[in-house]
Amino acid sequence: MTLAYLALAWLLGVGLMAATGEPWAVAAAAALALLAPLVARRSWRALPWAVLAVGLVVGGAWRYDATLPSSEPQGIARCNDGEVIRFRAVVSGEPDERGASVRLRLSAREVFDGGWQETSGGVLMRAPLFPRYEYGDLLEVTGKLETPPASEAFDYRDYLARHGVYSTIAYPKATLLATGQGSPLWARLYDLRADLGSALADALPEPEASLAQGILLGRRASLPPSLSQAFNDTGTSHLLAVSGYNVTLVAGLFIAGLAWLIGRRPAAWLALAAIVGYAFLVGGQPSVQRAAVMGGLYVVATALGRQSGGLQALALAGTGMAAFDPQLVKDASFQLSFASTMGLIVFAPALRARLEAILLPGTGDDTLPGPLRGAVELVAVTAAAIAFTLPIVAVDFGRISLVALPANLLTVPAFPLIMITAAFTAVGGTASSAVGAFLGWLTWPAVAYLRAVVEATADIPSAAVSIDGFEAWHAAIYYAALAGLVWLVVRRPGRPLLPAAPAWLGRLWDRAGEPLRATPALGLAGVMTLASVFVWLLVLGSPGGRLTVTFLDVGQGDAILIRSPAGHRILIDGGPSEAPSMAPRRLHQMAPSP
Repeated sequence: MTLAYLALAWLLGVGLMAATGEPWAVAAAAALALLAPLVARRSWRALPWAVLAVGLVVGGAWRYDATLPSSEPQGIARCNDGEVIRFRAVVSGEPDERGASVRLRLSAREVFDGGWQETSGGVLMRAPLFPRYEYGDLLEVTGKLETPPASEAFDYRDYLARHGVYSTIAYPKATLLATGQGSPLWARLYDLRADLGSALADALPEPEASLAQGILLGRRASLPPSLSQAFNDTGTSHLLAVSGYNVTLVAGLFIAGLAWLIGRRPAAWLALAAIVGYAFLVGGQPSVQRAAVMGGLYVVATALGRQSGGLQALALAGTGMAAFDPQLVKDASFQLSFASTMGLIVFAPALRARLEAILLPGTGDDTLPGPLRGAVELVAVTAAAIAFTLPIVAVDFGRISLVALPANLLTVPAFPLIMITAAFTAVGGTASSAVGAFLGWLTWPAVAYLRAVVEATADIPSAAVSIDGFEAWHAAIYYAALAGLVWLVVRRPGRPLLPAAPAWLGRLWDRAGEPLRATPALGLAGVMTLASVFVWLLVLGSPGGRLTVTFLDVGQGDAILIRSPAGHRILIDGGPSEAPSMAPRRLHQMAPSP
């Protein structure tokens, strides 16, 4: 644990300087780092390690302070809040469509000042949807640059600065000069994401199509505001965001879902492969790379059965990231990634063992039936992730969800199913729209279920409450109490904190064992039955909530009946009014994509 202790000393220095900016806080942390190993080991032999830890605390604080953005504007940002200028820049990220507008991240190359001069810096441009621009396009932009706003509620300027953007520009005049100026690899990845997203949009109605894109591809901009707010209120928005919290939870649930079928270690290695593929699929941005690293550490620790080794690896990975870019410790994505991974490594295994000890009857079998083991692991993984990230959500977003645990327990099991079926639908839809439409029937039920649960739990009174004044020191107290709880649970993981189940429950458990053991066969039969239902639904008509166009034979006139996803009907040219007795016959019905 020496390496983990030294790594955490560096993170402590960086984190304290980021949170307080006060030298006295760093000095207090250095004193604590000096005394902790001496008290723990009760030997002067630990003095060299203690001195090294002090140096790392101070070094981390100095490193963070040295990488603070300069107060003086640099590069293209020198033109902020001035006159209209002309500059040339390359689209350096995937276009982000937001309703009737699109946001483009630009990397400035040249600015016109009596002549074209080299420059640098990131610019966030808001533009209309048309004409469309893609990653790697070289644009000549004419407009007025502005400094991003900053307020007590949210420092947008600091947020963009952490992503290398120091200027914004709204609806400028833009001219396309050239294409293909970016990385060919990223261009192909962005094109693939766009094709997969279009296939999902063609195969599913809204808002299920946007939900599927958010879960599979991390694209949530097209979600209705009310539904997006429902995800925030229920603490399930991580399902739509590519973050370490999301990836580690996906990994944990992937293992939980397959462990009882193929064993924990094989399931863990499959989860690691899924994480790598998912990171490439969603674009591989720096936040995604960090998320993949965090999730991969949890999976490797699980595969090797060494949670303590996983904790050391987590500390070293976090230290390496903070050493390379100390400013990311203020990024909510990094905070959630680190905290959720720590919860899954430190807390989830012991919590799972405690829950199993409570449920075991103690009369015969010493293991739970497979499906029940998966359910217990689901509860442990979800509870551990929520417990370790709750104060971060409260500090960064000023609110917490009181229904987060039940909402996640109800929605998270559908998450892997949505990812798998949405992936098949997206890939099949890129090959053939007919294949995508058929596979969309497999994706729609799980997505619709997820939406229904989120909206229902969000409607519960006081589902989310605002936490005004919740600051870092409140979070420190919370984590101190959580550390005591974790120590209590980890101390004897096989011993229940609650009384064991009574004998009558054990006998009932034994009687229920045989049906539960037959679950794989019953599950296969259920899947085949469900598939048959889907096929017949596909033959008989389109799913509810889709736009349908029906052509009617009325003798004269086009007679086109349009039914919207909301149930509204529009009749175009219904034929001559003097023939009311004519009974129209349905000739053809189509269900075009929304």
